[in-house]
Amino acid sequence: MANYPSSYSSPNIIAVAATDHTDTLASFSNYGANTVHLGAPGVNIYSTSPLAGYRSLSGTSMACPHVAGACALIKSARPAMNWSDIKGAILANTDGVASLAGKTKSGGRLNVARAVLVSAGPYVTLTRVQVQEPGGNGIINPGDAVTLPITIKNVGGEPARFMRRWFLAWCCVSTPPFQVLDA
Repeated sequence: MANYPSSYSSPNIIAVAATDHTDTLASFSNYGANTVHLGAPGVNIYSTSPLAGYRSLSGTSMACPHVAGACALIKSARPAMNWSDIKGAILANTDGVASLAGKTKSGGRLNVARAVLVSAGPYVTLTRVQVQEPGGNGIINPGDAVTLPITIKNVGGEPARFMRRWFLAWCCVSTPPFQVLDA
C-alpha cells in the first residue's frame, strides 16, 4: 500500500520513519526499504501545541522536523550545497540501527552532528588498516619490519590539507605509539 509523500518519485523528498528513545521503530510509523530513507526521534517529543503551550506528541510529523532542521544546519554551514548534496550528506551519515535495517533505505537513524561536521569541512577517516607482518602469526619479533598499508578517505566537503601532520599526530596517540621513519 502506498504512503504519501514517501511514495512520490520526486528525488528531493526525504521520507522519515519515527523511532523511540531506544532506537526502536515506532509501532505507528511508516517504513519501507525502498520508500523511507531514515529514522529520527518521533515518540514523546516535547513540542508546541495550539492553545495549550507545550505537550509531548508522537508521530512521523515529530520525526520529520529533526531532519528538516539538520538540512537547515547543513545549508547554513555550506550555503553552496544544493538539495541533492544535503540529502546525500544526511543519508550518508546515519547511525546504523538494527530496527531500521531492511525497513529504510539507509538502515539508520539521523546523526545531525556527523552530517553537519562532515558537510562543513574536511573530515578525514581511517577506513582500512591492514597489518602485514613477516611471520603471519601476529607476533612482531625484535628486528622484524611490519608493513602497515592504510587507506585514508576525506568524506568531508572541503579539501583536507596537511595529511602528513594528521598521520603523524594519529601515530603519536595510537596505543602502542608508532614511529614514522622516512626512507
